[in-house]
Amino acid sequence: MEENKIMRKFYLFRKKIKAFVFFSVISAIGTIIIFDDSQAQEYILKLGTLAPAGSSWFDKLSEFKNEVETKTNGKIKIIIYSGGVAGDEIEMVRKMQSGKIQGAALIIKGMKEIAPELDFLDIPFMFKNYDEVRKIYNKMGKEIAETFEKNGFILLGMSHHGFVKFFSTKEISSFYDLAKMRTWAWYGEPTIKNFLEILGVKPVYAEVVGLLSSIENGMVEVFQTSPLSCLTLQWCKLAKYCLDENYRYEPGLVVLKKDFFYSLPPDIRDTILESASKKVRELNAEIEKIQAEAENKLRNIGIKFIKPKKEEVEELKKKVREEMFKKVKNKELFQKFLKEVES
Repeated sequence: MEENKIMRKFYLFRKKIKAFVFFSVISAIGTIIIFDDSQAQEYILKLGTLAPAGSSWFDKLSEFKNEVETKTNGKIKIIIYSGGVAGDEIEMVRKMQSGKIQGAALIIKGMKEIAPELDFLDIPFMFKNYDEVRKIYNKMGKEIAETFEKNGFILLGMSHHGFVKFFSTKEISSFYDLAKMRTWAWYGEPTIKNFLEILGVKPVYAEVVGLLSSIENGMVEVFQTSPLSCLTLQWCKLAKYCLDENYRYEPGLVVLKKDFFYSLPPDIRDTILESASKKVRELNAEIEKIQAEAENKLRNIGIKFIKPKKEEVEELKKKVREEMFKKVKNKELFQKFLKEVES
């Protein structure tokens, strides 16, 4: 009897040991499975841009996508909506704010929508050349990035869109000629509107996507753009003259929504920032080169480049600074900008 009791106790003890081992193993397996699931999580980054496939801006975005996906072993997937598929500048900003896309490559109109305090960056006659632009980005890079972050966006990089000139279907030799012609303005873009008011121009408003047909039917006789965009968008086929003055610099930029960016693991964030910085530097060097090449092509196809009088440019530069200072959103930041530009 005593022996049977001892055997029964041993049998129960052995069952408990087996159960303990079994649940310990299951627990360990469960821990491993949970760990593996977190490591396998994939993040999706949807980026919008007006840049069409085949353009330098789109090509660099594609290189950025491939590099980030490779370096993160596919933990983040980047989808690029090019050529305005995600909408115009304002629509892309709204889609970022609603979470439909997480980032965008924008130009000036989109920039002012998310960071209106930086509205001075494209004021006419502020920059003479790309060297001055680089100097400002180097000296004020921190303030510019902080402005975006305060407004809910992470700046991945400031790129060139390029220096802008006025092109015309009719002869033009002075900025004041614009008041006698049907001059285009991008609807809702205050800097262009304010400058045209100084010249006494009543602009014809149209969105970028419909401008070509407006030039073709004579609704627009004068438009402003960079030489490269003039070629890329085929507006050059209708232009016959160019007012040969880099009167306004247009920045480009790539931003991500701040909440999305900080939802990513630190290693992915670091990879995105590092790759974006490198690709923006490469893009800017390329844009400077191909904008010059584009201008030569425009000259070669017969567009006549006519220089305005130097005295006129200096007079307008003074007027613009006086008038624009009254209207900029952040006067303190603008004053620092002016000091850096003139130093």
